[in-house]
Amino acid sequence: MASLGNLPDGVIIEILSRLPPESLLRFKCVRKSWYALFNDPKFKAKHFSTSLQHKHLLLKRLVTKDSGKKENIFSILKLPLSIHSSLSISDIDLPFHEDFRFFEIHGHSHGLLCLTDLRKDIFLCNPSTREFHQLPPSILLLTEPSAEPDDYDSSTNAVGFGYDSKSRDFKVVRVVDFVEGPGYFYPPKVEVYDLSTERWREIQTPVSGHVFWAPCFEVFHEGTYYWWADADGNTEIILTFDMSEEVFGQIPVPESFQGTGDWYRSLGVLDGRIVLFHYPSRGDERRFDMWEMGKDESGGVSWSKVLTIGPVSGIEKPLLFISSEELLMEGNGGQLIVYNIRSEEVKEVPIKGSPGRFQGTAFVKSLLSVKGGDSINYEF
Repeated sequence: MASLGNLPDGVIIEILSRLPPESLLRFKCVRKSWYALFNDPKFKAKHFSTSLQHKHLLLKRLVTKDSGKKENIFSILKLPLSIHSSLSISDIDLPFHEDFRFFEIHGHSHGLLCLTDLRKDIFLCNPSTREFHQLPPSILLLTEPSAEPDDYDSSTNAVGFGYDSKSRDFKVVRVVDFVEGPGYFYPPKVEVYDLSTERWREIQTPVSGHVFWAPCFEVFHEGTYYWWADADGNTEIILTFDMSEEVFGQIPVPESFQGTGDWYRSLGVLDGRIVLFHYPSRGDERRFDMWEMGKDESGGVSWSKVLTIGPVSGIEKPLLFISSEELLMEGNGGQLIVYNIRSEEVKEVPIKGSPGRFQGTAFVKSLLSVKGGDSINYEF
């Protein structure tokens, strides 16, 4: 039998491209040629394409250690995570040097995560390679809050990360709001970070809404980032940002949502389509209405209610679809629930965390770097 070293280079590359990143990182020291290969953007792109066949779930939850200290734990769960399957989970030891208790995921693409506390710090992270990169300071945010009550101040509620398929680069967008004194608001400004250059730049584009918080809402999907927002101060919308064109847009929501401020909204993706959940913010027994986004006859956005879950007890919020029939949800006791939308079966996953602090995303392991230099050479 021929040894691996005697096989043709093409066969060796094909074999190596099918291995998980954790194995390839250990193999870097085997040969100099392998070290160079694993850093080659073309091999990274090939490896990612192969990894698409093996999808995982990345979960973030806040836990309390035996010492009483709270910290975010990131875990990778192998899919399918179904009603009838056993659990395969591995916690990730990420090299945090900051207090990450208040950091949330603000976008995932190609195995890379964006983490921020919406103050000033933004980090990009590849959980598979444990690579971490802190972005340079904002060019728009004021560095220190003013001590004078009538002076200027700045803040941000909108950060999003995604992939630009035209420039073949990864980008982070941040909207910065400015206020003077007790409440005179100026038009927001926008900056974009390009991974290839590792720099921020300001873009001149109008922002058509003001982002505010909604549980498990923000999503990057097919080149567009989505936030919950309002326009003109009283009309709820979905604010979008096109990563390639670098323009904002707005999507109307079902008319029945207006005036239901005591209800939550959550966004998701089911079989490649955007879906929107609408449900009470309080109560042990809740009903979850799911709406699907489509197009009307004129090409505009239309919504149709396609499903109602419940009333069910003990569910806090939907997290994401992990298959065409199974929805991962958070229980109000800080547990994970798999709910089958067809059979209405429920399975509790033995993973615990602080209530209200779960985030999850479908995840593909990759070798892609969170540092600039070769990102524009990736072809997916």
